[in-house]
Amino acid sequence: MSNQETTKKTATATEAKSALSRRDFLKVGSTAVGAAASAAAVPKMFFPAYIRQSAMELNLLTWFWTEPGRGDAWRAMIEKFHTEQNDVRIIESGYGENDYFQQILIQARSGRIDGDLFTQTPDGFLRLMRAGHTLPLEDVVERAGVTVVPAQDMLRDENGELNGLDIVTVRFGLVYNNRLLEEAGVSEPTSIEDWVAGATALTSRPDQFGIYSPHLASEPFTTWFTLQQWPVLFDGKWADGQTPLINSEEVINGITLFKQMYDAAMPQGTDVGTANQLFASSKIAENMIVSAAVNQWKTNTEDPDLYANLRSAMPFWPGGKGITRIHPICINANNEPERQEAAKVFLSWLYTQENYQELLERCLDVIPAIEGGIRPEYRETLHWADGYDATGTITVPEVLGDFVFYNDELGQVVVPHIEEILVGGVSVEDGLNQAQIEAEELGARVFAAE
Repeated sequence: MSNQETTKKTATATEAKSALSRRDFLKVGSTAVGAAASAAAVPKMFFPAYIRQSAMELNLLTWFWTEPGRGDAWRAMIEKFHTEQNDVRIIESGYGENDYFQQILIQARSGRIDGDLFTQTPDGFLRLMRAGHTLPLEDVVERAGVTVVPAQDMLRDENGELNGLDIVTVRFGLVYNNRLLEEAGVSEPTSIEDWVAGATALTSRPDQFGIYSPHLASEPFTTWFTLQQWPVLFDGKWADGQTPLINSEEVINGITLFKQMYDAAMPQGTDVGTANQLFASSKIAENMIVSAAVNQWKTNTEDPDLYANLRSAMPFWPGGKGITRIHPICINANNEPERQEAAKVFLSWLYTQENYQELLERCLDVIPAIEGGIRPEYRETLHWADGYDATGTITVPEVLGDFVFYNDELGQVVVPHIEEILVGGVSVEDGLNQAQIEAEELGARVFAAE
């Protein structure tokens, strides 16, 4: 790797036993993987012995390695992949989430992303696909023998071909610790007013807090990621096409509610890592967060009863929608063809129904990316998922408009003003009016350059 932080190596060159040669990989990759993926049992890949030399190592660039639960799930699947064939080895590389996306953009601007495979957010994916960093993956889906769900259509290029494969879809909702609510005599909220009153009643500083949401400008990705949902609680969005709507009534209502919760019920000035520990210790009662967070709290907790007490609220806010985020895995379009084919070997294996289901279940995910991707027996065990399932879908492009291609830049405009609002330096209206002016300037600059 060049300028990347490598978090851990899943395999090393000394572990590898054999692989495809550069010259012959393309000759056999498609037919061999196709035959393997069509097998009824767990597919295995067979390559002629005369072309085997040393294993091909591929860097998988993602932030998943640092996520409790999800990182473990991916390591388990990669270990399984390694036991079933000796030709391709997957190597862990990447950054934490607050650094990952900026680093990928820097690499993309330089002309080449370092990873052979990389994961992305929906907005980041659209930006990288438009810039030519992704590769069509229709043949991977065909080899895997699966049918993708219609939601993956947002990952298609202008020719209608998938350029990424969804490996985790998450939806925002309100997750809560039912034991803390019962002890305080607080019911699941049925309205915004209910929610504020309940979160306030659940707060007893400094020992317990009613709710947490990221709010530090020093954690720009996580703060902006979550903040996007709050205007959606009032059927709002941040932009329409190239027009920012930051000082619209719906966004003002969302940030006013955020400020109200911050003042009454949040551990103020707390970073995400500390807040996750507090939630895992049953010291935070609620969180407006994506469903993927549940796996972190199941894996990392000081309260052995926490997971059994987790619930998600039925949508009680106007419109009942939650941002639903598709996170694809992509193959680097600027790599050598044989490395791209090796990456397709891995993705074709991963996307077969049996392996996909195992990954989804290990990750505690609830929204399948392929038809038949979630087993009913597994879904019945998720006692905390009903509220997430009942929440309506709104996509990131619908919330950000054309600014979806400049999500990071828009977040850099908004988040500093949110911090000013929270500490009481400016009113919600004044802070958002200034952010609107800056967002309009951003739009004029970036859209004129297209």
